[in-house]
Amino acid sequence: MKSLKHYRDYGFGDHDIRFLPKFLFFNLLIFVICGCQPTERNLSIPIIEVDATSNAELKLSEYFEDFRMLKLPTDTVMGVIQKIKYENNRIYISDRQTLFIFSEDGDLLSYFQKRGRGPGEYSGITDFMVDGETITVLDRNQQRLLTYDHSGKSISTRNLGYFGLAISPAVDNSFFLYLGNSTSHKLRRIRNEQEDFVSLAVDENLAKFLLVFAAQNFQKYQASIYFTEPINDTIYKSINGGEIKPSFYIDFKGKNIPASFLKRPFEDVQAFSSELRKTPYAYGVYNFAVFDQFIMFGSRYLQNTNLTVFDYKNKISNTFAAIKDDVYFNGLAIPVSEFGYHASNRIFVPLDAFAVSEWKKAYPPAEQFKEMVHATKEGDNPLLLIFNFKQ
Repeated sequence: MKSLKHYRDYGFGDHDIRFLPKFLFFNLLIFVICGCQPTERNLSIPIIEVDATSNAELKLSEYFEDFRMLKLPTDTVMGVIQKIKYENNRIYISDRQTLFIFSEDGDLLSYFQKRGRGPGEYSGITDFMVDGETITVLDRNQQRLLTYDHSGKSISTRNLGYFGLAISPAVDNSFFLYLGNSTSHKLRRIRNEQEDFVSLAVDENLAKFLLVFAAQNFQKYQASIYFTEPINDTIYKSINGGEIKPSFYIDFKGKNIPASFLKRPFEDVQAFSSELRKTPYAYGVYNFAVFDQFIMFGSRYLQNTNLTVFDYKNKISNTFAAIKDDVYFNGLAIPVSEFGYHASNRIFVPLDAFAVSEWKKAYPPAEQFKEMVHATKEGDNPLLLIFNFKQ
């Protein structure tokens, strides 16, 4: 399993949007400070409480159901999975270079790689969006949006003139581009192929020295697009492609990073991260996912990673320090930092084939997955665990 991004921002009380950084890809720590936008907190917006000191353990079978495992075919070698999306009863996977399209049963339907700098080519897949029968790739380096059909045939190329870091799903002929701190605003909306407004202003005082990379999370649920930044206690929502507004606030129960810490002068990102590791503050909203009844996201506290599950129908929040696999590999303890998931009506957890080869020696796989696990070799493409929240 691949390590994940870990994020958070200070944005509570009289200051609603303050950003600081930290996320993890494998063993690489990258810290990001994002802009802040002082606003008055809307007390009518729900609060999600996170108990950063919790030692509770989440068992997969307690919260989830409909467990499946897919062995991705080795027709072509896949690199490290960066994005997984589920649309049109198909699974779309990007490893930054290639876009793979699988059926629900794991059959490879098609794939394309359009590396280059010519017409219809990208230097890399920063992010992508599936909208019906088209796929739009965001190429940050070349500042382009490239649209293809499912076979990889080029349909159109849009030159942006700025660096985009992520692209949202489309709703009502609208989608958002996330720009981080590279312009005066973090979000641009494109509706009916025209850029028509910007949102979430950047605070230059907090952003001026640190933009390395500002990964974030867009999630689609019904007609709404949810948006979270790397270091942000505010979860935003756009309905029917409309204005982005705060939807939830996250309260670390007195352990939020204070504004005074953010205002301190730091020489560089290393100095900031070093000081942050010494503090007792909790932070982070990463891998946000929304379902019919639940919201799920990760956070950091004392260099540990927690997973919070919020039942927003009953207003109940539970935070877990560890995950116990009692479904796939019985008895396996999965650190939350290793629990990679990508949600789109269901949860996809990619498993590195080498890790699977190691786990099966100590933790016998469940009977229904035994044949697939034992057939997995170290150099194979990843396996996918698939499940959903219990209804």
